[in-house]
Amino acid sequence: MTHRIRPVASRSTASYLRCYPYDTVYLLDYWRLLARYSAESGLGDATVFMDNGRRSTDDLTALADLTRAVEEGLCTTVLIPGPFVFSLDDAEAGAAVRRLEEAGCRVVEIPRPSFWNEAPELVAVP
Repeated sequence: MTHRIRPVASRSTASYLRCYPYDTVYLLDYWRLLARYSAESGLGDATVFMDNGRRSTDDLTALADLTRAVEEGLCTTVLIPGPFVFSLDDAEAGAAVRRLEEAGCRVVEIPRPSFWNEAPELVAVP
């Protein structure tokens, strides 16, 4: 029997990332941008939930874990680069945001005007 360690929200702030197909470069850049925004906004370090390599129609275990953490009151703020992390379909993405908000958290899309336009530092992956 294989046991999978599930992420646990250890902080009141979380970040959610998903990319399909599996991405080893740009996802890290998004992670850095979210971490920077979280620190600069006074939200502190965020617990990261990631469904890398999964389609929005797949079993998104990290999103389920995040939702559970929100429902249990462990997480009150979720940072995202945009609703597209939940789905490329606007209606489905909006529904995912509403589910998290109805579960008891604030979903924050990091602002785009000045912060987002800065070129992220790219990471070379061997």
